[in-house]
Amino acid sequence: MAGTPTRASEIRDWLQALIVVAGVAGGFYQFVFREMLLPAAAPINLSTEVTVREAGFRSSRGAERNEQYGAIELTITAKNPSSRDIYLLANCWYVQGLTNTLKNRSVEAFTSTVTDRINKRQTVDEGAYYEIKKVSLVAAGGAFIQDQILHPSESVSASFVFYVPQDVYDALYVHVELPTTAVANSAEVEWKVTAADGCVETAYRIRDGVRGEPIEDGYKAYLDPAIKYQSASSSKELSLWTREPPAAVTEISRRTR
Repeated sequence: MAGTPTRASEIRDWLQALIVVAGVAGGFYQFVFREMLLPAAAPINLSTEVTVREAGFRSSRGAERNEQYGAIELTITAKNPSSRDIYLLANCWYVQGLTNTLKNRSVEAFTSTVTDRINKRQTVDEGAYYEIKKVSLVAAGGAFIQDQILHPSESVSASFVFYVPQDVYDALYVHVELPTTAVANSAEVEWKVTAADGCVETAYRIRDGVRGEPIEDGYKAYLDPAIKYQSASSSKELSLWTREPPAAVTEISRRTR
């Protein structure tokens, strides 16, 4: 009977030790899970915001109207709403001038064309009374030139001003491409700017610091935990039509009052 307290004390000490070990293991697991495993499995995302506006026109005495230029301001903002760091790769934006041609067609022909293009995921660039054509490349450049790391909830912004002649285009088409990865030094992007297609992207894997094979399947590259590649894109159009009515219409309105 004399050894019973000692035995109970040993059991109590073992239980306390087990509780401490379990607490440490649980804390370590939660730390690894929350700080390492969970963020590594979290999806990455990049939201973009593109703003295009007319900034003004240059007045030149004696110059014809089509020899004057309008200033257009482009602002590009990228934000990381995910819980992981995102690495911005080489990126590109371009602007194409659009012209509007009047083209009267039947409603049946128009709806048939629109239905076909929507189902083929093609751009609808015409209506029942008009057709839009991309005439030429107006401006292009890189949105964020320096290497950028966007931490969770962090954003970066850049603004550019470019110029277009008056009375040449009916509207402007602006497109921005921002490729990213969630793994540092896992990919790089090379761009080619063409008059017809704007910015044309070719992405490559980086293996041991050396450019590897091209990334041909973006979805597989996004699912691959070794690279987590994706490209966020955004497009905007800006009408260049003035809000003032034509002089002839104004004169008729005055006469009918």
